[in-house]
Amino acid sequence: MTEPKPTTEPSWFEKPRNIHWMIGGLVVACLALVLADLFYENPHPHFPKWENVIGFQAWFGFIAFVVIVFLGRLLRVIVRRPEDYYDR
Repeated sequence: MTEPKPTTEPSWFEKPRNIHWMIGGLVVACLALVLADLFYENPHPHFPKWENVIGFQAWFGFIAFVVIVFLGRLLRVIVRRPEDYYDR
């Protein structure tokens, strides 16, 4: 049985040109969603005072994501086990 040769060519996701296209597409999609917020009114708002601000869903989601990441880092410090924990 022959082993597969290691490929030296980067995959589609690793090529710098494609990475720039994906990031650009993501930025355009985010801007389109923020602009779409101008034409949409939530009939059942959870935060009536704040949901009228343009891009509320975007910055609320970003802030929630940042809080979750930092809480995850804090949780890691609390529940971390040594590397040989299961080998004891």
